Amino acid sequence: MFDFNPIQILASVPAIIIIFSIYGYAEAKVATWLGDPTPSMAGRLTLSPFAHLDLIGTLCIILVGFGWPKGMAINPSYFKDPRRDMTLLAFSGPVAGLIAGFIFTFIYILLGNLNLITTQGLDMVLQYIILYSIGISLFCLIPFPPLPGFNIILPWLPVEWQMKYYQLGMVNLIFFIILINTPIISMIIRPLQQTIFKIFFAIIGTIL
Repeated sequence: MFDFNPIQILASVPAIIIIFSIYGYAEAKVATWLGDPTPSMAGRLTLSPFAHLDLIGTLCIILVGFGWPKGMAINPSYFKDPRRDMTLLAFSGPVAGLIAGFIFTFIYILLGNLNLITTQGLDMVLQYIILYSIGISLFCLIPFPPLPGFNIILPWLPVEWQMKYYQLGMVNLIFFIILINTPIISMIIRPLQQTIFKIFFAIIGTIL
């Protein structure tokens, strides 16, 4: 999703750590709220990055623009309404990411107005936190397996379609890998990312 140079790589590291931690904690919190103790028992109900980061996934997103956090183990049998609750769970990470993006945009503008962004490094880190929080959230909402966006609609599909999806697991993964290596993802996400960024700025501009 992004083009990198060494300075940008260094600036992106804290951004990835923060966003993946927020994303993972949000999923664990919502799963727990819905009655599933599995994430809590696995030590995921925390903002500590050590609980949520996957080393390979983190390195990949820093170096090539695509990666993943540690997978979240859940047990849908604990849910009172599995279809509804699986949908809420799939929304939890992306929504948390967008909220984080808004909060960090507020912090970025506030610090800028107070002339407290005194180094290029701090400026870049804050920008990357905002860009990643919005970009990753939008990416995860794409309704294509194995992204969370597909899990939003999967519980509502006919059972035979769900079975077909699970049977085609490897085929889905191959198509997904092909998809992320085309410009289609960037063509979808970049305009939306910029639009949301502008909306955040406009809203916060009326406050500060």
